[in-house]
Parts: sequence; C-alpha cells; structure tokens
Amino acid sequence: MITILLVRHADIDLPPVTADPPLNDDGRERAEALAHVLGSAGVTTVFTSSFARTKQTVEPLLKTLGITAREMPSAAAVARKARAGELGDLVVIAGHSNTVPEVIAELGVAAPPVIGETQFDNLFVVTLADPDGAGMLTLKY
Repeated sequence: MITILLVRHADIDLPPVTADPPLNDDGRERAEALAHVLGSAGVTTVFTSSFARTKQTVEPLLKTLGITAREMPSAAAVARKARAGELGDLVVIAGHSNTVPEVIAELGVAAPPVIGETQFDNLFVVTLADPDGAGMLTLKY
C-alpha cells in the first residue's frame, strides 16, 4: 500500500506582504511538530513547491531524515508516479491551499478538501489501496 501525506505550508503572516513570505514563529513551531510526527514514520520521498514557505515547512523533517526534498512536478505526474510505486511507500507533499486539493483529486479521492486561507494545521493522509481509487483521512497537527 502507498500512502501520501499532504500538508499546506505552515503558518505565514496574513495578508502576505510579499509573493513568497517566510514562515512566522507559529509556522516554524508547526514545522518542528511535523518533523516530530513524521520523523519515524518511514518517509521515502518529500516534495515541495518552489516557494520558501513549503521548503521551510519540511526543513526540520528533512534534517531528521537526512534526505533532500524534490520540487513537485504537476499533480497528475505525482499521482502517476505514486501509483506506479516510483516514489516509495510513504510520500510527503508540502503544497498550498490550491495545490494540495488538486493532488488529492488526482490521486483519486472523490471529494478533495477545500483549504481556507487561515488553515495551516491539516494533515491529509491519502492511501492508494486499489488501482483507481483512494481513501483519505484528515488529521490535525
């Protein structure tokens, strides 16, 4: 079974003052919490967007694991590679309020979530149990 863990980047100041805002203090704490939660889970691959806030969100996790993140290709490409087993059994994706639901839909979840502007604490666990469908569990961290 393949599991994809998806998070929106951790907390930033709203409204953002730049196109690529860094994490704020709460976001840095949340990034540490993510590393604590996922550090021993067996993560094989981590994807981020090109923006600093997604990279900062997984930075503590990457240090714990001793691996580097990859920049995420299209949602369809990630879903295809995940289903083919090319990414390993446990993948983490740090994205944005628009890209996380897009990836979840491409993975086969019938009703992907809507992520509000102030929601930074969702951890979506998508399991690929059969060739076409997927199951999803939503957690908070």
